Amino acid sequence: MNMVGYLVNVPEGLSGEKGIYYNYILAANGLFIEASNPMLAARVPVAECQVRGLAPMKAKIALTYGSIPQHFFDLALDTFLAAPDKERYVAVTAAAGYHLYVPVQDESDASVVYEMGDSVVLDIHSHGHMPAFFSHQTDDKDETGLKLYAVVGRLNATPVVRLRVGVYGYFHSLTWRDVFDGSLTRAVESEEEEVKTESDLHGITGPDAPELQHHSSWLRWDRFFRR
Repeated sequence: MNMVGYLVNVPEGLSGEKGIYYNYILAANGLFIEASNPMLAARVPVAECQVRGLAPMKAKIALTYGSIPQHFFDLALDTFLAAPDKERYVAVTAAAGYHLYVPVQDESDASVVYEMGDSVVLDIHSHGHMPAFFSHQTDDKDETGLKLYAVVGRLNATPVVRLRVGVYGYFHSLTWRDVFDGSLTRAVESEEEEVKTESDLHGITGPDAPELQHHSSWLRWDRFFRR
């Protein structure tokens, strides 16, 4: 078996031999890369194009233990707000469930150095007072694994969080609901949003709220690569 697989998404399904580490897939709407590890599976676009005669694909992620509970982000945000003028790092690991990992770290106002933990599914780092963004010069070079990534900025005002999934150097933006279970109440996903409180969310989370489809329900791990 090859280290890397090269597949074609024909109307009847995937054609070709899968690789050990990851697969490139040519579809009607472009080129994708997909990979999996014990913590998550992901498929993200590499390049957009139109290929006649093939079937289209979508970007997907599937977390082995389901959506990450909201309180993990709340704990990370508390850690960042304790030193809002510094960059800090927190991670969520996935081994028999989710766990918070906060290593000893060397912090400054523009960088953070830390020891990487085992079974990390989500890296979160803060940007202090700066905007929440992924640096092409630093983050894109460092975040080359198969993992979820988050950055939290504007800690001197309303915190802003941005999320993405990385598949060996290819990235795809995500929303809060793609990763977390629960509600984002103490931060926003763009600087134009207003922060929501628990009372604001009562109408969509109370007993009379309409049932919402959980994103994990259609990202079943055992069927992920069949779609």
